[in-house]
Amino acid sequence: MTTYYYRSNRTHNNDNVLQTTAVMIVLSIIFCLAFIYAFDKSIDNQDTMLCNSAKVSGNLEYLTKCQCFYDTQDIECIQK
Repeated sequence: MTTYYYRSNRTHNNDNVLQTTAVMIVLSIIFCLAFIYAFDKSIDNQDTMLCNSAKVSGNLEYLTKCQCFYDTQDIECIQK
């Protein structure tokens, strides 16, 4: 008579769930960081455009706001 032993796959399923959850969390964090970086770059590009346009148009309000950018070429200084 042949005896069959049942092998439980519960531990393998739990490992797969944990691995899938960890991968999803890491991918979500990477996606969020990429979105934040892109949003930050977009704001920097808009501010750079405004400062460059102020030089051409002579807009006194933006010329004074952008003075630190003209001095240092660091656009983030106008956001402080």
